[in-house]
Amino acid sequence: MASSRVSRKVRRTLGVSLAALGLAAGANLATATPGSAAAAISCSGWGHSNNDSGAGYSTGTYALKTGPYAACGNTGQTYAGTYLYYHCYVVNDYGNTWTYARISGTSTEGWFSDDNLDDGGATAAC
Repeated sequence: MASSRVSRKVRRTLGVSLAALGLAAGANLATATPGSAAAAISCSGWGHSNNDSGAGYSTGTYALKTGPYAACGNTGQTYAGTYLYYHCYVVNDYGNTWTYARISGTSTEGWFSDDNLDDGGATAAC
């Protein structure tokens, strides 16, 4: 079971790395125009479904969010050791991975930064 988890995490990390490389390559081809601003974050419209059978623990006191960005609104609160059921993950416009999860024993769901999960989060994409 441990080797299966490691293999899934390696595949996921490789996929995220390749996606980020593709984004970086595309960014090098783009030209900036005077007065252009960074794209605004979007907290809504991020599709998610329960594609993942994994679960893990929050590593501290963090909020579940309405979208995969720290600036998005809160849907719930976790503390160190809070158990979460994973649904799937996305890579946001900054290249950070976020897992859509539900707090065990509740109906509270939201986006959670993979940096704040003990095992790196969901391994199935949304």
